[in-house]
Amino acid sequence: MNMSAISKNWLLAAIAGSTLVLAGCGKNPAHKCEGNAEAEEEQEGKVGDLTVEQVLRAKCPHGLTIECNECRYEVGVVKVDPSLIQPAKGATTSLVKTLQVAKSQMTTAVNITGEVRMNENSAVHVTPRISGVVRAVYVDIGAEVTKGDVLFTLDSVELGQALSDWEKNLAMAELSGKNFQREKSLYEKKVGPESDMIEAQMKHEEYQIALKASEQKLHVLGLTEEDVAKINPNNHDSHDSLSGALAVRAPSNGTIIEKHAVVGELVEPGKDTMVLADLDSVWAWGGVYERDLGLVLKRKLADGIPVELSVPAFPDALFRGQMNYIGATMDEATRTIKVRTVIDNKDRRLRPGMFCQGRILITTDEEVLAIPKVALLTDEGVDFVFTHMQDDYYLRTNVQKGRDFAEGVEILKGLAPGQMIVTDGAFILKSDVLKAKMGAGCAD
Repeated sequence: MNMSAISKNWLLAAIAGSTLVLAGCGKNPAHKCEGNAEAEEEQEGKVGDLTVEQVLRAKCPHGLTIECNECRYEVGVVKVDPSLIQPAKGATTSLVKTLQVAKSQMTTAVNITGEVRMNENSAVHVTPRISGVVRAVYVDIGAEVTKGDVLFTLDSVELGQALSDWEKNLAMAELSGKNFQREKSLYEKKVGPESDMIEAQMKHEEYQIALKASEQKLHVLGLTEEDVAKINPNNHDSHDSLSGALAVRAPSNGTIIEKHAVVGELVEPGKDTMVLADLDSVWAWGGVYERDLGLVLKRKLADGIPVELSVPAFPDALFRGQMNYIGATMDEATRTIKVRTVIDNKDRRLRPGMFCQGRILITTDEEVLAIPKVALLTDEGVDFVFTHMQDDYYLRTNVQKGRDFAEGVEILKGLAPGQMIVTDGAFILKSDVLKAKMGAGCAD
């Protein structure tokens, strides 16, 4: 360091706990400081390790302690003007901020990259239950539909046959019912045998069972109670009669994200005609590297593992959700384990297929002493912070850094709970205290 032997002797005196007063340095040209290689070598690494008591006990070559504008930075002391801590007129924040350090639970961030996909638990693949030719399509891709809306209609031979059977059984049930009532009336008047009445009753019940079975088949094919109620067996040209046309309805609320149904196309059971998804929530699939898996597994999914995501389309927005699945196998190509996060998407900003980046937030079990990252400074490989001494004075204090967290850094040594440190604006104090390296202060 470019410091005179006199100023180094002052520093050594502070370390030893004695009081050293030397006159004639600094602005007095009559005094000439002589170099002291031993003092300079012993001083290395000591700035920042001094206690407040040691600094206050020593006096600089000008007969002062921390009040000396020329020498205080040589022992790591900086005077902060109150105007830097108080917001300027019309400003909402100050240049220099302070914080009282304390132990607390911290959050570790595990970085992931991945892709936004639809929530498959709320997605429905619409497929007809019978073969047929598409007669009409009523929705397009991107349409918002509600449960029960007609998506398209089919002309189906199978449905026509099922309708014919139902109409036949309906007619026979009505006819057999009238015959049963007639035979019952004759028996009650003792003009007809009981055997005829019983036979008519059995026939009526048989056709009723057949009617119920044929109606159930219509429901299995996709007709609703309303559809069946609208059928007019006496007028196949009526708008109320289906006449072999099947209406395929939306099974739930959602958005049409795929559409393959085209008028005139032959469709069959098992073939997707449309995909309907509820986009109020989406999935974000990401990959966790093997080295981070142990940290993620420390938290149980049932307890909730919070995740923050960002996408290039909205760089200033954070999308928050809960991880609900950790893969059981590792991808051998990428050496990652798949994880899935459910994200609320009621504003519909996230779209399936988007690239995303995120952080899995893991909270520590124990409370640790940590400080904001902006408060930690480095000089020649030595980490330090500025702690409050008294009044407007702050002291460089060397610390030992521990783990990095999402919003802070663990401090293993050098700080104690309750101490006041500089956070935002600490770099301003650093530029002042490093004046010693530029040859300022007590000069020969």
